[in-house]
Amino acid sequence: MAEKITYDVDIGTLEYALSERDLCTDELNKRDNTLLGGDKLKRELEDLSRPDVDKDLHINLKPNGIYIQWDRVAVKQGIKDWFFMVRVPFWGGGDISPDEWLKISELAEKYSRDDDGSPSIRLTTRQAIQFHRIKKNDLIPLVRELIELGRTILNACGDNVRNTTASPVKSGIFDANALAQKIGEYFQLPLEEHYKIFYPEFSSIEKEDSHENNSEKFQYDPLGLPRKLKIGIGGYFVDQETQQEIRCNAPDILTNDIAIAPIVTNKKVNGWQVYIGGSLGQKNRKVTFPSLAGALGIFESEKDLMKGLDSIVYVQQQIGDRKNRHWSRLKNILYKKGLEITGKKIEDVIYCEEEFEKIRDAGIKWFGDEIKKLGVDFKLPVEFDLGKVFRHHGWIKQHDGKYSYGLWIENGRIKDSSHIGSLKKLVDEIVLQVQPNIRLTPFQDLLLTDIPESKRTLLENILARFNYGNYSALRTNSLACVGLATCPLAVTESEKFLNPLITELEQDGFGNLEGVNIGISGCERHCSRNVRFDISLEGKTDGEYQLKLLFGEQDKNHLAADLIDGEKKYLRRIPQNLAASVIRVLIKNYIENKLPEEKSISLFHQRIGMAKVIEILKTNEVTKNLMQSAYELYAA
Repeated sequence: MAEKITYDVDIGTLEYALSERDLCTDELNKRDNTLLGGDKLKRELEDLSRPDVDKDLHINLKPNGIYIQWDRVAVKQGIKDWFFMVRVPFWGGGDISPDEWLKISELAEKYSRDDDGSPSIRLTTRQAIQFHRIKKNDLIPLVRELIELGRTILNACGDNVRNTTASPVKSGIFDANALAQKIGEYFQLPLEEHYKIFYPEFSSIEKEDSHENNSEKFQYDPLGLPRKLKIGIGGYFVDQETQQEIRCNAPDILTNDIAIAPIVTNKKVNGWQVYIGGSLGQKNRKVTFPSLAGALGIFESEKDLMKGLDSIVYVQQQIGDRKNRHWSRLKNILYKKGLEITGKKIEDVIYCEEEFEKIRDAGIKWFGDEIKKLGVDFKLPVEFDLGKVFRHHGWIKQHDGKYSYGLWIENGRIKDSSHIGSLKKLVDEIVLQVQPNIRLTPFQDLLLTDIPESKRTLLENILARFNYGNYSALRTNSLACVGLATCPLAVTESEKFLNPLITELEQDGFGNLEGVNIGISGCERHCSRNVRFDISLEGKTDGEYQLKLLFGEQDKNHLAADLIDGEKKYLRRIPQNLAASVIRVLIKNYIENKLPEEKSISLFHQRIGMAKVIEILKTNEVTKNLMQSAYELYAA
């Protein structure tokens, strides 16, 4: 039986008194080393006599866009193989020019490796690029080459505003990418301090040429933010084939700390609705939970919007918990105050979606009043559909008459040893011959943009020559995070497990079944946004996963839920070799019993309810033995 976790929350007092707070170890290290690590980090990185850096500097690597890691498989044999992951943020996903992409590909060839030793580029759900398994002696040279390319890795990780994501689709109504660029630049950490560590000579040149006005930047505390803060922007475009106006929620914006959706009237943006409090991460054996953002209000001008964003981040910086990192996100402030205002305990609402949202909304109302005290002006929110969580695969006609092509990349892994072919060579060939600009999508794919009609056939011929295409809907709509052996947080495989899992389900004939997709995460942080998929597998321990199911439309305000009956939780630890069998039972039941209007398995599950799903799993010969193991309701 798993350890039982109680959900009492000590509300405490939220005050604007940062200096009077107790600080956790990471905060103390930020204070002692400076946020970006300064001279101490520079000396450690230049010391090639050891493969790592002092542990107290790990927190300082992150805002510089770097994680220190080790091979999680090799460590089982007693080998601590240290390396680094470098993440390059692309505000709004790009744009990346052809020449820039080819340079990125060259850098991957030179420095970055997948677990199998192949040169690798890894796309992320936050529209960034990751270089994996970077050895210490290659770290500074790689960062310097990126700086010379005009790309900084600052803000890609760490306790700051992270890479701002946005709808990647080209639009003549609302340029989400341009707004992401503006927000990204506004919340960027001090470049000068970053350059001093990695490229002092470049720092001097930049200082001479710089016209940067720091008064037009967010003023970070010396310790940065209490925890990371993520911003996502929805899109709005006209389908050039149907002339229909469409909202694009490709970034799944409500999963962010701050979400922004344009208000459009007569094809003109006249405001932005802002939502706050989203975040999908949890922590085993800690009082944590995923949450979707709720509506704060409407900001009628871009100036008001930027002031509003500044104030939201400022209040989070001032009152976010710096002692308990597991309760230091913006959502935690909202839920703490919501519980305080309503007088409820978290265990009373944690598994009731409607009541949980009421707690969040009470906190949002309080938070809105707080930022109004700072002179922020906004109107009451209105309710509207945020749009479909588009993948943007295949051909899309742009508003300017050119075309985009959404190139599906399984799990965002671009390498030539992929089971679907030489993807790295394929992308390089497309870029060389077709010369598209590139945007990274929130589904770890590439959107090749600005392609003239005269080059469409050329692109299609290249795809055919590389035998690219004809992949099932189940495969192209499913997703996994990196998982083992690279991620230090993962407890089991995810990226490497998705292909065999999908292959087995395809062999059962489920590949092109309408309305089924799968998200896999190697741990409970949900970096693949798996709890927003119809079927979610969450790593619990090596080779075991918890099943969570979505009960409701995937594009709406629902999260995949634990399977709970009374005081018991089920299917918390499914062996990897049985995962396909469990999913097969669910899919067969969906096929046999769905109504004609139920276009997804999550809508079907919403109708029949969780109790019926549990009953089916308890009585099915394939799953009934697994259902004999039940866990405490509040088990981590």
